Amino acid sequence: MKLFFLIIFTLFTVLAFPQKKTNNLLDSLLYELSRSKQDTDKVKLLVSISQSYVSFNPKEGIKYADSGLQLAQKLQWKKGEANINNSLGLLTGDTGNNTGARNYFEKSFDINKELDAKRFMIANMNNIGRSYQRESNFTKASEYFFKALALAEESGDNEQAAMLGTNITALYITQQDYKKAAEYAALTIKKGEAANALIHVAKAYEFIGILKLEEKDTLAAKKNFEIALSIDEKLGNRAAVVSVLTNLGTADADPAKQIAVFLRVQKIVDEIVPSSQNAILNLANLGLNYYTLGMSKSGNERRKYFDSAELYLKRGETLCATTNNPEYMADIKQVMANLEEAKGNYKAALENFKDFTAINDSIFSQGQKNKIAALESRNEIDKKNLEIEKQKLQVSEQKKNIFMLLGGLLLMAAIGFLFYRVSAIRKQKNEQLINLNKELDDANKLKAKFFGILSHDLRTPIANLVNFLTLRKIKPEALSKEQAEERENKIGNSAQSLLETMESMLLWSKGQMQQFKPEHDLIKVDNLFSYIEKIFADYENIRFSFINENDLNIETDENFLRAIMYNLTNNAIKALSKIPEGKIEWKAWHENNKLFLSITDNGPGIDEDKLKALYDDSVGSGSKHGLGLHIIRDLAKAINCNIISESKPDEGTTFKLSFA
Repeated sequence: MKLFFLIIFTLFTVLAFPQKKTNNLLDSLLYELSRSKQDTDKVKLLVSISQSYVSFNPKEGIKYADSGLQLAQKLQWKKGEANINNSLGLLTGDTGNNTGARNYFEKSFDINKELDAKRFMIANMNNIGRSYQRESNFTKASEYFFKALALAEESGDNEQAAMLGTNITALYITQQDYKKAAEYAALTIKKGEAANALIHVAKAYEFIGILKLEEKDTLAAKKNFEIALSIDEKLGNRAAVVSVLTNLGTADADPAKQIAVFLRVQKIVDEIVPSSQNAILNLANLGLNYYTLGMSKSGNERRKYFDSAELYLKRGETLCATTNNPEYMADIKQVMANLEEAKGNYKAALENFKDFTAINDSIFSQGQKNKIAALESRNEIDKKNLEIEKQKLQVSEQKKNIFMLLGGLLLMAAIGFLFYRVSAIRKQKNEQLINLNKELDDANKLKAKFFGILSHDLRTPIANLVNFLTLRKIKPEALSKEQAEERENKIGNSAQSLLETMESMLLWSKGQMQQFKPEHDLIKVDNLFSYIEKIFADYENIRFSFINENDLNIETDENFLRAIMYNLTNNAIKALSKIPEGKIEWKAWHENNKLFLSITDNGPGIDEDKLKALYDDSVGSGSKHGLGLHIIRDLAKAINCNIISESKPDEGTTFKLSFA
C-alpha cells in the first residue's frame, strides 16, 4: 500500500509566515487599527488583519472581515467590498464551509468584473475552483482553473498563471494523469521564474518530486523535494515546508523514519493549520505507517502500533467529515479497512472497504477524467480562437497603416503643390504691387492727408541721422568711441523702424486710391504666422506663440492682412518694452461660421482714447502709435475685416480680427 502524497492547492493572497512573524505583524496592524479613521485606509487594515488569521484562527478573522465589509459598503468603496468578500471566502473555507466560501468569492467576482479588475477576477475564479476541489468536485474545479488560466495568459500575468499552473498540476496528479501533470508543472516553473514568484516555483518542484516517486525514481524525487524545501525555507513559508516534509517522508522506505518525520510535521500543523488538508493527510500517513509498522510486529507491540494507527486515522476521519473532504476520506477508509482486517474485525473491515470503494468510484471515475479532458480541450480551442482574432486584428492594423502612409504621401504632395501655388501668387501680387507703387505719384488726393501723418514719424529719425553726421564732420572728437557706437546703434534702429513704417504706409496709401481694389486669395494661416515669426525673430526678450490647431485657411488680400498683422505685432512689442517677460500670442480659430485671428500681449494695456483712431475716421494722428492704428483701420476696412479690442490695465491687450 502506498503512502498518501500531500498535494496542496494554492489560494490567492495568502502566504504562510512564521508564527512569530505573523504575531508581530498582527500586533502592528491592530495598533494601527486603534488609531485609524473611518476611511478606505481602515478598510485596507481590516482586510490585512482578517487575512493574518487565515489558516490559524479563521473565526476571529471573520469578525474583522465583517467589520471591514460594513465600512466599505458605508463608504460605497467597491474595490474594498471585493477584497473583503474574497477574504471572507478564504476564512469561511478554512472553517470547512465551502458553499459559504463560494458565495463570498462569487460576490467578489461580480464586483471585480464590474470594475474590470482582471487580476482579482482571476483570483476569485481560482479560489472558487479551490473550494470545489476541497469537495473533490474536480470537474467544476478544473472548469474554474482553466477559465482563470486563460484570462491570466490573455492579460500577460505570469504570476497568476504560475499559481493556476500549480493547481492544475495538483488536479492532474489526483486524477493520476501524470503526463499532463508534468506539462503543467513545467509551465508553472516557466511562468513563476518570469514573474519571480518563487512560492509557485517551489510548489512545482514539489509536484515533480511526487511524479518522480510515482515513477519509482526516489533519488530524483528527493532532489526535487530538496529544491522546493530550500525555496520555501528562504521564503519563511511554514505551510509549504510542512507539505514538502510530508512528501519527503513518503520517499523513505523505513516506516519508523517516516513516523518521525510525520510527528514533526504534525506538531507544526497543529500550531498553524490544525483543520487543513495538510493535517488530514499527515494524520492519514501517520495511521498508515503505524499500521505498516504493526504488521511487522506481534503481541502487545503489534496492538500498540495498531492502537496508534487507529487513533490518528480516527482524527483524520473526523476532520474529513467536518471539512467535507471526500477524497482523503476514501484514503483513510482504505487504511482502516486493512487495519480492521488485521485486527480480525472483518465486518468493520468490510464496511470501511465498501465506503472506500463508493467514495473512490465517485471521485476518480472515467467520466470525471473525460470531463476534465474536455474542459482542457475547450480551453485550448478558446486560446487558439483568441490567437486567430489577434492575428486578424494585426492584419487589419497593418492595412490601416498602409492606407495612412499613402494618405500621408498624397497630403505631402498636395501641400507641396499649395506652397508652389502660393509662391507663384505671391510673385504675381508683388509685381502688381510694384506697378501700383509707380502710380502712387498720381494720387494727388492723398498728399495732404499722407504728409500730415508722416510729418513726425519720418522727420525724427532722419533729423537724428543728419545731426549725427554734422557733428562728426565738424567736431569728430566730441563723442567717445563708446558714445559714437551707442548713437550709431540708436540711429540704425530708428532707420529700421522708419523702413518698416514706410512699407506699411506704401501699402496703406494704395488703399486710399479710388481705382485700387484688394485682390482676394486663399491664404494659409500658417504662412501668415511664419511671416510674423520671421520678421520679429530678433526680439529674443519676447516669447512668441502661434496657435492654429485646425490648420485654417483664409480668403482675403494677403498683403493687406500681413500689413495689419505686422502693425499690431509692432505695437505689441513697443507695449512690452518695459516688461521683463513679454509674451505675444497669435491664434486662429473658427466660430459661428466665421474665422478669427487674435493677438494678445501681457503689456500694461492701452487707454480707450488712444484706441479711437482704430474706429473713428475723423480722429487725427500726431504720433507713431496713432499712425499704426490709422493704417490698421484703413487696411481692415478695405478687406472687410472687423477689429475688436479688449484691454485691461496691467494685464494686457487683445485685438480680434473677424472675417465673414
